[in-house]
Order: sequence, then structure tokens, then C-alpha cells
Amino acid sequence: MGLLTEVRQTGFEGLLDVSIAYNSLSVFFDPGLVSRRYRQSPQAFVFQWLDELAARERVEVGPVMGKEHILPICYDPPFSPDLDTMAAFHNCSREEIIYLHQSQPYYVFMVGFSPGFPYLGIVPERLDTPRKATPALKVPAGSVGIAGRQTGIYPFESPGGWNIIGRTPIRMFNILDPDLCLLQAGDRVLFSPIDQQTFNYLNQYADT
Repeated sequence: MGLLTEVRQTGFEGLLDVSIAYNSLSVFFDPGLVSRRYRQSPQAFVFQWLDELAARERVEVGPVMGKEHILPICYDPPFSPDLDTMAAFHNCSREEIIYLHQSQPYYVFMVGFSPGFPYLGIVPERLDTPRKATPALKVPAGSVGIAGRQTGIYPFESPGGWNIIGRTPIRMFNILDPDLCLLQAGDRVLFSPIDQQTFNYLNQYADT
């Protein structure tokens, strides 16, 4: 995460974009522009540039905290189709699942799968639940799910195999927003429970 921040802040002529995953960093660049500007193999230049950047003492190692977000979430039916199944799997009540899920902040490890989908963790060990054996064909936009030790939010209606325990009325991706994605790697998220009436009032997906 520290290297990602440094790449964005420093940059080089021809740099197009940079993205992060769990243990990898992808740098996108214009090879023709890099070759003309730096008079060497574009790949060799970028590798050398990254090596030098990573060697600087100011590059942090480990998590770097970005923005903090409080996201409303409604755990009521019909927004939580897999909550009872999860409760039965863990031999506990719906209320315990809800309490544990919203009891701590989550770190945004990366954004991917679909535009704006955040991979958040780590959920309490008590909530560690495998993906569904048969994925749902349609998971509504805003659905909040759990898979393993992670929780995530579906930005669009799509197929999915995560266990859906609630829904947020807040958009994860907006083409009209300069940042496009609400959440970025390094951010922190805390879920705040709301009722259906509040969900309907805040619902940003109502016109889609």
C-alpha cells in the first residue's frame, strides 16, 4: 500500500494507472510514450523505476490508512436472504451475526471483481463462513455478504456466491463521481445498522 501511494504521488511520463491486490501491484503505462521519453525498453524502465522507488526509506511497509467511512446497512428481510442459514451454520442467532458484523471497523484490502466491489476484512472468527455451494444468479446492488474471513459489497446486480446478510443504500460506484469508487484500498469501513424506513429514505439505487 505504501508503494501504491508513492507511485501515484511520484509518477512518470506515460503512467496511465496503478492498482493493488493482496500481494501484487499492477502498473499500466503507454509503452510508446515511455520508450520515446526515456530512450530505453519500457518494461526495463518501469521495473528499474519501481525498484528505486521501493528502496527509498520513506516508502512505508504494511497497511496505510486512508479515509474512514460509516456505511448504513439494513439487516432486515428481504435484504438478508442468507442470514438465517449463516446463523444455523454457526449455531447462533441472527442477532449475534448482526452484532458481530457491525461491532468492528474493516480494512479495505482492494477493490475489484466488479467496479467498486470492496474486499473488507477481517471479520470476527465466529463469522468465518464458506462461500455458497451454488451461487445466486442475481444478487441485488448494495448487498453486503460474507465469504471466509471477508465481507464485501456488491456495487451492481450480478451473480455471486457470498452469503448475503444485509444491504446498504449507498452507491459503491458512480460514473459521475470523479473518484468513481466510493471506497479505495487502505480505507476503513464501519457498518451502522438502520431499519427499512431509513434504508428507503437513503436509497441511492432507487432510480437505477
